This record gives sequence, C-alpha cells and structure tokens, in this order.
Amino acid sequence: MKKDERPPAGGPRSGGAPRGGADDPVPDGTRAAPRRDDRSRDAGGRGQLWPWLLVGLLFLAVGGGLYWYLASGAAADDEAGSGEGPRAPLIETAEVNATDRIEITQTGFVRPLFEIELASEVSGRIASIAPEFRRGSRVAEGEPLVALDSATFDADVAGAEAGLQEARAALTEARVARDRAETLEEGDIATEESLQQAILGVAQAEAALAAARAEVTRAEQAREDATIRAPLDALVIARDASPGGFVQPGAPLGRLVGLEAAEVEMGLTPSDLALLGDPGALAGAAVEIRAVGPGREPLAEGVVTDVDPSIAPETRTTGLIVRIEGAFDERSPRPLRVDELVELALPARLPDAGVLSVPAAALKDRDTLWALRDGMLERLSVDVIRRGEDSVDLVSDALSAGDRVMLSDMAAAFDGQEVRVAGDDDGDGSG
Repeated sequence: MKKDERPPAGGPRSGGAPRGGADDPVPDGTRAAPRRDDRSRDAGGRGQLWPWLLVGLLFLAVGGGLYWYLASGAAADDEAGSGEGPRAPLIETAEVNATDRIEITQTGFVRPLFEIELASEVSGRIASIAPEFRRGSRVAEGEPLVALDSATFDADVAGAEAGLQEARAALTEARVARDRAETLEEGDIATEESLQQAILGVAQAEAALAAARAEVTRAEQAREDATIRAPLDALVIARDASPGGFVQPGAPLGRLVGLEAAEVEMGLTPSDLALLGDPGALAGAAVEIRAVGPGREPLAEGVVTDVDPSIAPETRTTGLIVRIEGAFDERSPRPLRVDELVELALPARLPDAGVLSVPAAALKDRDTLWALRDGMLERLSVDVIRRGEDSVDLVSDALSAGDRVMLSDMAAAFDGQEVRVAGDDDGDGSG
C-alpha cells in the first residue's frame, strides 16, 4: 500500500479489532449483534438494584421497631408516673368455722348376721326343686326348697311300722306267758325258775317294742328330711342343686343368708380415738349407711352394738360393730347387698374445743393453708385431724374462727403476696 492510501471505511484497524458500534452496518445490509461485554454491562446494572432495595427495607424495619420501643416506653413511663402498677392476683376465699361436732366416715363391707350352707341329711336322688329356690330370691322359714325321691323313704317307714306291730304282738304274748307262770307257781305246779323266765320274756318284748318305735321314728324323720326346707327367713345367694342329681348327706345344695340383720365393721384410727375417747361410750350411736361413689346416697341406718376386742393387724384400727336391721329387705332406695362396700358416717361430739373446719379446697400440700392478713397471704402449717370429701377438720394456734383462707390454687404463692378477693368491691383484699 502506498503511503497516501487510506483503508476503506469500516475496515480493520491496525489492532485487528473492528471499529464502530453494534449498530454499524455490515456489508450485507444487516446490523451486527451486540457484543458480549455490552450484554454483561446491561445485566450488571439491573442486578445492582436488589441490594439497595434490601437495605431500604432493613432501614424501614429498624425504624418501625425503634418507634414501637420508644412509644411503649413512653406509655410505661406515663403509667408509672400516674402511680398505677400491675394489679394483684384475684383469689377466692372462705371463712374458717369453729366446730364441736364432727362426722367420722369410714368404709366397710356388709356382712350377713347369719349365713347358712344348705345341705341334705340323707342320701337320695333329687326329685324336684322349688321355683323360689334360685339366686337372689327370698324364702320364708319352713318353705320347701328341694325334694328327694320319697319311694325309698316311704318303704322304710312301712317296714318300720310293720316291725312295730310285731313287737307289740310279741309283748302281748310275753305278758300272757308271764301271767300263766305266776298262776302255776302259786299252785305249786310251775317252778320259780319258770316264772322268772316268763318275767324276763316280758322285759325283752318291751325292749323290742321300744326299738321298733325308735325305728319308726327314724324312718319318718328320714322321710321328712328328704324335703329340704329353709331354716329361717333368708336370701338365696347360691344354688348348687340340680333336678335328677344324687346327693349324699352333708353335700351342699346352696347358701342362704338370714334376712334378720347385717353387720358392718367400722374401723377407727388412732387419731379418731384420740378425738372421741373411749369407743365403748359410742354404744347405741346411730350410723348412717351410704352408697360409695358419686352422690353418696343414704341407704340405711345402723346402730353401734359392740367394739371389736382385737385391733386389725393390717390397719391398726379399732372396729365398731354396726348392726343394720332388715338390711336385705325391700327398702327405699334399695336393699343392701351381701359383701357390698358402703360408707359409714358416725356423727360425734368432740370432748375438747379448738377444732376448726375449712373447705377441703383450702388445704394445700396436705397440711398447708394460706390465710388472708390485711390483703396479703400468710402461709400456715396446720394439724389435720379429719379429711372429708367436702371439708377438713384441723387444729392451729395461728388460726381462729372468722379468719379467711384462700381456696384458689396459685402455684407461685408466697408469704406477703398482695391479693384481691373475688367479690370485694374496694379491692383491698380484706374479704
């Protein structure tokens, strides 16, 4: 190339790089595609916006939190400046009452006064069973319950009666022989020895007659025993007899309990005896019999009759024997049941004063009360003498009748804690 010649427009520069922008025309009339560095620069410009947006949002969040903190602090300062702090907890209370009478409650099992095992005294096959002889039925004294086949017993009675007739005839014959011997002896026709033999024959005939009579009695009694009867007014609690079965003497046919009365033993603990004194003084005291469970429905009334002379080895309690007349009779709301667990309530007058009564909900941790003193709580330890379902009887030198105790449950209660009493309008906690 000559020195004065210039390269054509758009031609390559000395570095070999093309000249011009992306929109420079190309020889074929189209525009050239953008270069890679141009696209990267455009994308990088857009990507730089997101960090600035995040920074802005962060500043907004910090500013809002700071505003809330300053506003709440100002409100707290205003409240503190006005003299109104957090209100004391609201509790329910109850009044402490003095008592000279308590009700001792214990549980016990209803035991029948008489329980009899029904059995046969003779052997035989069961011919019939009375419809009344079933479990849960009530039977009257003398009522037939089981009858054995009587054919054998009837035959035994007939044989015994025949033997009796023979014995009577033999006695008559012996007496005739004796009379003849006496006559002959008086006429010196018979010897003295013959007369003695005749007299001995009469004695033997009389003994045979007595034995025959006894045999008749035994046969008749066996026939009578073939019908097993109720020995007393009773409740049938078990039946083991079946029609057609063969029984032996003494084999059990069922169990009966007398309807006359039942007994329940009420155990008194040493603390109960310390309050009541001599248990023998409770003879004749009335005891209410209640159902165990919800409602504790009264079922009957019993009377203390005796004191168990021994102490129960397992519980170390002294038993009061409570008699319940007609326990299993039809009654309202229902009769008692054999071996039923019942609650016994014995009202008693305390020989010494100073016993206080509070609702059961007031006792916390078995021996703790929270008393209310000038609107504040005071923790007291007490001696519990009786725990009931609804109330607790206790002794405490720091508590008096008329004081108020907390019923509510507060897990974080402490001595000197200020409280408010539910229903107290002025809120000073005086109750």
